[in-house]
Amino acid sequence: MVVGPTGSGKSSVIEILKRVESTTIYAMNPKSITVKELYGEMNLETREWKDGLLSKTFRIANEKPPQGKEENRWILYDGDVDAVWVENMNSVMDDNKLLTLINGDRIRLERSCKMLFEVADLQYASPATISRCGMVYVDPRNLGF
Repeated sequence: MVVGPTGSGKSSVIEILKRVESTTIYAMNPKSITVKELYGEMNLETREWKDGLLSKTFRIANEKPPQGKEENRWILYDGDVDAVWVENMNSVMDDNKLLTLINGDRIRLERSCKMLFEVADLQYASPATISRCGMVYVDPRNLGF
């Protein structure tokens, strides 16, 4: 988690890390869409599954890299962390490292893929979510802004 107020340099810190690590970042704001749009939904009449933004991104980011090619990938959640959307991420953040969707699909978080949360504060995050993440607090007073 990269935590700090708006304008504190969180995005700049992430951009520097991206360049140093040669990383592909898949960014999204999970609070800007509904949970169904985020994770996906099942059509109850046809039983057809439609991936949401996160489930589709999670599949892409966790594909095996081509043989012999090292590739870092980060899924960046830029927005408030709250129980409404992060609840389904608990199995990804524990030892299982699996995103389990309501259609039964399980997508493993591969070693080459990391999750990164960019938030202004932890006001809506549960203690369980916070305890599962490493944290960096970006204080603009320490950056000379």
